[in-house]
Amino acid sequence: MPVAKRVGQVLMPVVDQGGLMAVADLAGRGLIAGAVVVEPVDHGLGDAIASVQAVSATGPLVMAVDEEGGTVQRLDVLLGDMPSARHMAGHPIDDVRVAARERAEAMAGLGFTMNLAPVVDVGAGLGIGSRSFSDDPLLVAAFGSAVAHGVLDAGLTPVAKHFPGHGRASADSHRQLPVTPPLEDLVEVDLVPWRYLPPGAAVMVGHLSVPGLTDGVSTSLSPEAVDGLLRRDLGFDGLVISDDLAMGAIAGGMDIPQAAVLSLRAGVDLLVVGSADGVVAVAWELVTALEDGRLSPGRLNEAVGRVLEVRGVDPCGFEWE
Repeated sequence: MPVAKRVGQVLMPVVDQGGLMAVADLAGRGLIAGAVVVEPVDHGLGDAIASVQAVSATGPLVMAVDEEGGTVQRLDVLLGDMPSARHMAGHPIDDVRVAARERAEAMAGLGFTMNLAPVVDVGAGLGIGSRSFSDDPLLVAAFGSAVAHGVLDAGLTPVAKHFPGHGRASADSHRQLPVTPPLEDLVEVDLVPWRYLPPGAAVMVGHLSVPGLTDGVSTSLSPEAVDGLLRRDLGFDGLVISDDLAMGAIAGGMDIPQAAVLSLRAGVDLLVVGSADGVVAVAWELVTALEDGRLSPGRLNEAVGRVLEVRGVDPCGFEWE
């Protein structure tokens, strides 16, 4: 696979429905792995997604959306209101799994392949609130697993977030880099739900500083957090996605292309890189990093392999140009 297309397979912009036209252009050139869709949306959304998939030069794309329920749901105008995680936790767990499956089936009908949910953060800290199921890590583990299973039952990929745990952090990562409790405290509380994810679930790494682990560096840019804590210590070998690198916690201190290189080096496979307008700049920075040694071809190839597997794409089935 040519380098330009290879780096494209780890990039995913955030767009509204109107922005899917720009996504189609990038997909036709093989420069993206998919897109995260945010509101506003309307009843033409399914056709717009189908049009993007039809022109993709690299096979089926990841089409993702944050459909958590409560304060974060992008499709309520089309699919009706969905209760928050905190509200779900007051219902029988089997009912929650069924509701998650039914919602994901409706999402699949629109063309989505991935739900950026469940939130498995323990606690209702800044930026989280009712997005968390509970302050009890075992309750979060149980309901988070139920939602993830429901999404999988419908054939979509669930993405648990925000590793290693945003629920007790000091700030909202949309605005600045939060600080979590120290690592030894996370091990006893925040890391508990991550041990109960079903096979087939992906993980989103949050933008968090963990005393005793990253010490001022965002977890999304930290090999100690991704390759170390998540993969080596917890044994997770699935797809790892970054939270949006355009958020204040990252973009407030460095440019997105630079952050993309660091995140990929840290062990993240699929990079959420803000608007579609910036994708080409990020791609060129990754190519440059390959040339100057900041990024190894092996790390890129590993990430591309995981992304293509989730997309159901056999790279040997293409004549790459």
